[in-house]
Amino acid sequence: MAQVNVIGRITADLELKTSEKSNPYVRFDIAENIGSRQALHTQYFQVCAWGEDANRLMKAHAKKGSLIWVTGSLELEPYTKRDGISIDKRMKILLDNWGFVPVGRAGSSKQEPTPPEPKIPPKQEYDGIDGERDALPG
Repeated sequence: MAQVNVIGRITADLELKTSEKSNPYVRFDIAENIGSRQALHTQYFQVCAWGEDANRLMKAHAKKGSLIWVTGSLELEPYTKRDGISIDKRMKILLDNWGFVPVGRAGSSKQEPTPPEPKIPPKQEYDGIDGERDALPG
């Protein structure tokens, strides 16, 4: 399963919903700017948060325009376009952790709360393979 770390802005206010099995969840998009100057473009990800993560987003008042970091599993999800016929795919992040990214100048009163420490999986041992010099296992 692919893991991803993204920093972006929430594109719309969040709405807490409840699944058929009474689990709270929230789905929202974040916009990430890629590239620089002339090659700058925006990439969108849909984020899905369940349970306590969804409740924490709501309690922290994450909203449209909030700059946040998210970590989670990346999934390519098929969906039906607005025309009701065409099928397309979008990148979806199944949220593992998130936090606000501080914005503004040091000492400014317009900073968002400092993010909590991310849940980082234990570092894996280096297996000694150097793709530039060693043959990869077959």
